[in-house]
Amino acid sequence: MLLGALLVVAHAHADEWTDGSAAFERGDYAAALELFEAARDSGADGPAVHYNIAVCQYELARYEDAAETFRLIASEYPRMSGLAEYNLGLVARRLGDTLAASEHFLRAYRLSDDNETIRVLASNQLAGIEPESEPTRSWSGALGVRAGHDDNIALRDTAGIPLGVTSESPMLDVFGSVAGPISDRLRGWEFEGGVYTVRYFDADEFDQNDISAGAVYEWRPGSWRVVAGPHIGAGWLGGDAFDRRVGVGVRANRSLGYNRSVNLAYYFDDISEGADLFEGIKGERHRVVARYRQYHTGGRRLLVRLHHEENDRRDPGVSPTRTGLAVDYRFLPETGWGFEAGASFRRSRFSDIPASRTETLVALRSALTRQLAGDWTLLVEYRYSDNDSSDPTFSYDRALLTVGAIRTF
Repeated sequence: MLLGALLVVAHAHADEWTDGSAAFERGDYAAALELFEAARDSGADGPAVHYNIAVCQYELARYEDAAETFRLIASEYPRMSGLAEYNLGLVARRLGDTLAASEHFLRAYRLSDDNETIRVLASNQLAGIEPESEPTRSWSGALGVRAGHDDNIALRDTAGIPLGVTSESPMLDVFGSVAGPISDRLRGWEFEGGVYTVRYFDADEFDQNDISAGAVYEWRPGSWRVVAGPHIGAGWLGGDAFDRRVGVGVRANRSLGYNRSVNLAYYFDDISEGADLFEGIKGERHRVVARYRQYHTGGRRLLVRLHHEENDRRDPGVSPTRTGLAVDYRFLPETGWGFEAGASFRRSRFSDIPASRTETLVALRSALTRQLAGDWTLLVEYRYSDNDSSDPTFSYDRALLTVGAIRTF
């Protein structure tokens, strides 16, 4: 392991450096880190300062901090990139991410043509990493139920709704999804399906049902996991058949190491109306989605989502071009209360109608969560959205409060 402190010192900060080196030699890494950081903050610079800070962070089991500092060294000091990559590999192994560790050790070997010691150490580490066993394929899914109150079911300016027409209602929704292998082969076709229903007790004309199913084939080119295949779906609104969908999708997922991953997806749908009442929705839809996930210890997760949607429908009034960004944060400990918070922004453009329209939707959500018995999670959630349209008829705000439970398996 190349984790000894470097001995190059900036003379102007010799006191902090000398005291920090002495603390490091006697194994007092907390004191050494404080002194090395003091030297850095008072103006000392160079790779040795950052390297010794990273080593102390590693020894104190502050692995994410150490990784960040080693990455700084690799980017700012090219001559030390091989050494930094080697130590990033050590951090990844300590975190249990053998895939990321292998990638770092391989880069360390390639970047160290002039340092045979690092090349030998990197080779030994690579030889000591056992190939990851192939993941088993099994069925998984989710089930949830929520009850609450929606104060704007129609998603329109409530001031323009005629008297006697209900715009708010208590509601209940149920949803479920399932996915799993069609055969026992390690890789191959998988089934994916989902159902959703919502009931508005004071406005059953807005009741909704939706069902979807599809099959995807999985393969793994390099570090990517790719699934692609066809899907079908159908929806109902107020008891009438709303739409029928036939499409295809492709998703690619890649681990970035350190509990981070990125997902890219494309979906195409050919949509037809279910009943003549909804004839205008007939047409095509293209969607592109990019997601970034980062997991931390203690049940914390960050999700960032970018999406773009193009529609070509018979009725240009339901044929928008949309682009959006959403950010969600979750803290769900094994015991006690947790919370979720999120915000999203979406811009919609209706360019083909006689008077083109632009809408901006801003949505906020917050929730209290708690783990229950049997893998159930209690969720008390509040959502607020504000849609600002260039046509005031389509400007609205909406508040939705629900209490529910979700179970994954």
